[in-house]
Amino acid sequence: MNQQTDSDFRNWAKAISLNNRDAFSDFFRSTYDRYLRYACRFVSDRNEAADLVQDAFVSIWTNRSSLNAEKSMKSYMYTIVRNLCLNFIRDHQSKVTDLNQAGALTIHQETEIDDPVDIEELLSELVEQLPERQREAFELSRFDGLTHDEIADIMELSPRTVNNHLVAALKTLRAEATILLNSKEVA
Repeated sequence: MNQQTDSDFRNWAKAISLNNRDAFSDFFRSTYDRYLRYACRFVSDRNEAADLVQDAFVSIWTNRSSLNAEKSMKSYMYTIVRNLCLNFIRDHQSKVTDLNQAGALTIHQETEIDDPVDIEELLSELVEQLPERQREAFELSRFDGLTHDEIADIMELSPRTVNNHLVAALKTLRAEATILLNSKEVA
């Protein structure tokens, strides 16, 4: 996967704001997967997530004349995708099942760490148990490689609050990992 630079996003924003369809097509092809992965964190149905990401790209094209190359188009796109996903969840609330209400067990009650291949899955499950805002900040930082400032724009928080969410998320993940490792040693 080719990692795009801030310069790429500025160039795309400038060109798209000037109705350059080739730039928009390049922006779409280069970034679609990143935004789809992000949408899938909110919406479990990949087809629905794909539709929402498509809507986000349509929004960029529709509002292209108001794009500001000096503002982060990457953050702007994440914000659009996030808002579309949250609106979708709100509008389809009856279809979303809350795992806590379904009586889901915590990770350290149901997970065995006998197979080292499960570490990635275990991390994913631990991240899923984080409070919503901590999880979102952690995923944007660690999985998408965004800066604190970019995350702050997306989540509509101050960079300091983003940092606090990340520190709390890491503390929780370390604590859960310690519990798991200690329970394995006792067993």
